[in-house]
Amino acid sequence: MLEVKAFLYVFFATLSHIVLINTGWFDSVTTELGYEMYAEKVDSVPFLPLAMPFNTLVNAGYFVAGAVWLSTFTKSRDLLGLEFCWYSMIYSGIQLARIVYQTQRTAVLDQWITTTIFCHVTLWITSHPCDGVFIRSLNLIPRPVVLILSFFSYFLSLVSPIGFDIALVIHILLAIIVGLEAHSYRGNSKSKAVFYKAMACCVGFVVLKVLDLPLKDYWTPNCLSGHFLSKLCDIGQIYYAAELAYILNQNEGDKHHQN
Repeated sequence: MLEVKAFLYVFFATLSHIVLINTGWFDSVTTELGYEMYAEKVDSVPFLPLAMPFNTLVNAGYFVAGAVWLSTFTKSRDLLGLEFCWYSMIYSGIQLARIVYQTQRTAVLDQWITTTIFCHVTLWITSHPCDGVFIRSLNLIPRPVVLILSFFSYFLSLVSPIGFDIALVIHILLAIIVGLEAHSYRGNSKSKAVFYKAMACCVGFVVLKVLDLPLKDYWTPNCLSGHFLSKLCDIGQIYYAAELAYILNQNEGDKHHQN
């Protein structure tokens, strides 16, 4: 079954990250550890046995976002779409582990899988019959080579404190550019709206995460910390990325369609 094939691919891809991380190679990588790195107050909800209940429970949203699209991509026989759904659902557990355990290796896994997911989105969109400078350029490179380059881009974190940030920015920009090119080639008003929603969520994800602690002194509701809201944006961009890819796959519009 295609769903099983997609799951096994994502499972073993994630396992390869875990195996390398557990060698200890990345124990010196710069990560954010400790509850003091978050604006949410610790043990703020006494009846919940979670240090940061809001930042913990919100991670279920990744599972929901993936599960919502799973049946759609099963029906359309979209292997890359199914893999994306499984990545999102597995990412839910990775995010949960990072928040709950606050260990170096769960933090590294979270960072590394994040770049992997953005790479998957880029390859997914370029697999559609679309055109553009970046799409054409990426399609000249065999998919395994792109995956390997993305995989090893995380090794930048070993040579610089901002190595992960550099790798992530490159992955995000590529995903945005190929998404825009694909929409421009065969999109319509619906794909345009979805693309803007995905962009808004992406910007919100980055900005709110960075401003989590600075907003602490000006933001009253503990449940609405910058990090919590950034997670909602992250879940949103996963949902809209899936919707955009689905629309592009279904749309038979002319490449000269007025956007």
